[in-house]
Amino acid sequence: MIKFNSLVKLHYSISNVDKIIFESTFSSEPVTVRIGDGTLPRKLEMTLYGLVVDSNQSMTLEPKDAFGLRDKSKTQTLDINMFPNKKMIKVDNIIEIDVKEKDGTVRPSFAMIKQVNGKDVLLDLNHPLAGHTIIFKVKIVDINE
Repeated sequence: MIKFNSLVKLHYSISNVDKIIFESTFSSEPVTVRIGDGTLPRKLEMTLYGLVVDSNQSMTLEPKDAFGLRDKSKTQTLDINMFPNKKMIKVDNIIEIDVKEKDGTVRPSFAMIKQVNGKDVLLDLNHPLAGHTIIFKVKIVDINE
């Protein structure tokens, strides 16, 4: 039975309310997560407590409970010359960039190219599913307590 700190192997899918699947492990290998470590959205994690192997769960999460609301402050305009591979600079492409944190550390992050206007490239650093109501489906494969 799933409880706090359980190591859970599961299959999952993430879709929107229009049934468009963004990600799924059902046709590949399951993933392993530790309950309580913050890997899963809190509301989803709470619905897993008490489940056993072979249980199925489906939950609809509002944006604030899933990948967050869209945050306009998470956009950035960069000069196109800052990109070594200009062929990747196309609207809707997702690229990996280094982001400097307030404490000065640099971490990799993903950004979607929202607009290219001459030499200016507008990047959106919100999670691609931010602002979307999503449906999580999970099937519990194994539980180690």
